[in-house]
Amino acid sequence: MVDRALLVGINAYPGQPLNGCVNDVTDMAQFLVQALNFDQDGVRLLVDARATAQAIMDRLDWLVAGAAMGDRLFFHYSGHGTQFPMRDATGAVTAQHDSICPVDFDWTREHAILDDDLRAVIDRVPDGVEFIFVSDSCNSGDLTRAFRRWRPRFLVPPADIAWRSATAAKKNLMATPIAHDRCGLISGCRSDQESADAVFGGRYNGALTYFLLQTLSGPGGLTLPLTTLVADVVSVLNTNSYPQTPQLRGPAGIINAPFF
Repeated sequence: MVDRALLVGINAYPGQPLNGCVNDVTDMAQFLVQALNFDQDGVRLLVDARATAQAIMDRLDWLVAGAAMGDRLFFHYSGHGTQFPMRDATGAVTAQHDSICPVDFDWTREHAILDDDLRAVIDRVPDGVEFIFVSDSCNSGDLTRAFRRWRPRFLVPPADIAWRSATAAKKNLMATPIAHDRCGLISGCRSDQESADAVFGGRYNGALTYFLLQTLSGPGGLTLPLTTLVADVVSVLNTNSYPQTPQLRGPAGIINAPFF
């Protein structure tokens, strides 16, 4: 049995920095090693300036390469997400994609990691592998919410891209959800919500990651099926007035089992 984990955390976005993403992945890495017995050599972190599109894709290739039945794979992303509208060769807007945002994200296809890219990686994982993907980001943002105690993990598009997104919305072009037949995906919120980059006890974290680790570390946390675990995280987020509802999707064999 092989255990591998890739954890990507990006605070250092030019113009739209975040605060808690690197803490998220270092906290999660320590939990994997200390509580779940992952070998430290099998846990890789990629943060800030080193978390380019090419570097993330290279390490995702490492994560899934040679995976076999009985292995445990984990991918954690903390950073900005966004909507990435695309034009065809004629200039018409023909597609809208969910995208995670590497540190070198610049609204070009070369520096974006789209849902299609992640789907291609996930599809390489064979049956019988326990693969969990935690995404502490969001793909929507409400710019009218100027006064709040946390920052959304959504990369605001420039005006030309926003116009393209509005064109895609008018055409009812929606992002295609990633197929979840090979991994359990825990995402920070619904598609119409925002994931919080927040402060807890004077230290920054993503709200999803913070309360997920808190719940996992609590009594019986490691024995809860993911369905119950995520429901408990939703409850504690609501109790603490975070307006986000984490989502869980994936095959029954993963989401009805404990977190590794």
